[in-house]
Amino acid sequence: MPVMSRKFAVLGNPVEHSLSPVIHQQFARQFGHNIDYSRQRLEPASFAQYVRDFFASGGCGLNVTVPFKLLAHECADSLHATAQQAGAANTLTLRENVITAWNTDGAGLVNDLTGRCDLTLAAKKILILGAGGAAQGIIGPILDCGPMSLTLANRTQAKAERLLRRTAPRYPEVDLSAYSLQGLASGDSSFDLIINSTSLGLDGGEVSVSADIATGAFCYDLSYGESAAFAQWARRVSASGVADGLGMLVEQAALSYEIWFGEKPETAIVHKQLAEQLDLSD
Repeated sequence: MPVMSRKFAVLGNPVEHSLSPVIHQQFARQFGHNIDYSRQRLEPASFAQYVRDFFASGGCGLNVTVPFKLLAHECADSLHATAQQAGAANTLTLRENVITAWNTDGAGLVNDLTGRCDLTLAAKKILILGAGGAAQGIIGPILDCGPMSLTLANRTQAKAERLLRRTAPRYPEVDLSAYSLQGLASGDSSFDLIINSTSLGLDGGEVSVSADIATGAFCYDLSYGESAAFAQWARRVSASGVADGLGMLVEQAALSYEIWFGEKPETAIVHKQLAEQLDLSD
């Protein structure tokens, strides 16, 4: 008798490009799990009701991508510490009729940086470009690694300052500072790691930070594939190392899968296969 498939989905708008179904089906094959994983494009007004209906109809888990991570955080009955810290959620579960929100983005990034990229974050100087939702989701797990300093640079400095003010009390031992992107471009600070969480360069223009900043730094772009304009720029300006966000995508998905099933998939082979399909192999 066939085993009934367990139902999952990724919610977004747009969502047609999402690799989540491919990634999770590859994870499921590692364990022999039978899953039905779909993409669902929603409008903001229908998001919360869709989540309730999905779980009421027997759905097992949801991933959430832009622009719904704040809505996922708001519509949950309970917040895991990861979602509380980030103020946003990318994973939803139902247990004992309680919808719980989680955020695996930051831990997924750290796993990729320290695993596949073989970086050490402790006692390092780190720069994050951008202070929006993506930065909000990763800053806590990055600071948990004990860097020497973390600099946040945003188009508007005030927004970067607000995010740091909210974060600073938990990390008194880390030197935190905020700049505007324009102010950073004229600075002379050196960094070990630069993480881009913005859309810099995606409009066809140049990346608006000084090439000197990338000298000696490992540059990581949260975007991947053709959208990783910052990674392409970093290669041109001879950064010490460059990676795009495909690894983070796979790692955060693996953590979601572990939340749902209690088993963490192997990620290296999945990343390799996706990189080859997307022609991102080094």
